[in-house]
Amino acid sequence: MKDYTLFSAKDFVLDEFFQSWVYYPSEKTNSYWQVWLEENPHKTGDIEEARSILLRFSFTKYNLRGEDVSMLWTRIRKSDYKKKSNSKKSFLYSAAAVAALLTVVSLYFLVKEEEVVSYSTGFGETRTIVLPDSSTVKLNSNSTLTLGSDWLDNKSVREVSLDGEAFFSVVHKINNQPFKVKTGQDVAIEVLGTSFNVYHREDTKVVLNSGRIQLSLPALRPNEKVYMKPGDLVEYDEKKYTKRKVDPKLYTGWTKNNLVLNHTSLREMIQMIKDNYGLEVEVKQNLLGHTISGSMPVSDAENLLQQIAIAFRLKLVKEENKIYMRE
Repeated sequence: MKDYTLFSAKDFVLDEFFQSWVYYPSEKTNSYWQVWLEENPHKTGDIEEARSILLRFSFTKYNLRGEDVSMLWTRIRKSDYKKKSNSKKSFLYSAAAVAALLTVVSLYFLVKEEEVVSYSTGFGETRTIVLPDSSTVKLNSNSTLTLGSDWLDNKSVREVSLDGEAFFSVVHKINNQPFKVKTGQDVAIEVLGTSFNVYHREDTKVVLNSGRIQLSLPALRPNEKVYMKPGDLVEYDEKKYTKRKVDPKLYTGWTKNNLVLNHTSLREMIQMIKDNYGLEVEVKQNLLGHTISGSMPVSDAENLLQQIAIAFRLKLVKEENKIYMRE
């Protein structure tokens, strides 16, 4: 067996035994990798990254090795389909065979070349990522950041995709190379060097801490931009956007494990619990508009729920795997 302790995420992606586990898990492979990860917990990040890359390509079941591809091409070149060109039926069969092979070969090289790097957090987890250009990203709970494996080689723009919430601290490049964050709503945030918070779940919110950024939004005309200054918040939802001044600390306190609240409604707190911890909390409709101000340390979900219940003078009740807040 290979020494997987020396493998990078890319090495795992290209390894046939690892691919077999990801696409066709069995009791044997599950047992092997479970034990291996317990013995090598420091490789968990590489394993998760490699699995994420492979699962993006369902066609990786066409796992041809380089020598297999060469052999198939040799067989095609040696075939006599050209001699049978007068036979329409034979020609169609040959063309179909070549087309099928080209498809498989294309998929093979696409898997080899179109690799992406993905960083994710689970419920209740945050993670700090240092990008190849030394920019830093802090991912909030239940979030994913994606970039190309050749990200640093791109001379025109440094581009990442975000699903969830993250705080960016972008390094300015001497050649003024832009840094772009894209979300699932086709919102693009472009900067040179600055710090800002991006939230994207059902809607997208961008809060600028320092520097200057510009937004491209589907609701705007081509080449039209929304320019932001420190303290600006832009919220985009359902093809419209709003822009207003805010205190950035209200939106970035989570990066220091602290929630800063300013007339924050119970509705917003319940949504935050759902986004970051995956928990559904049932509250009477007439209570959702109640607000609080102050600060609240962020720890585990249980502790945070207790703090919210106390702050709003409610009782926290658990019944049959359901969570309620009641008067």
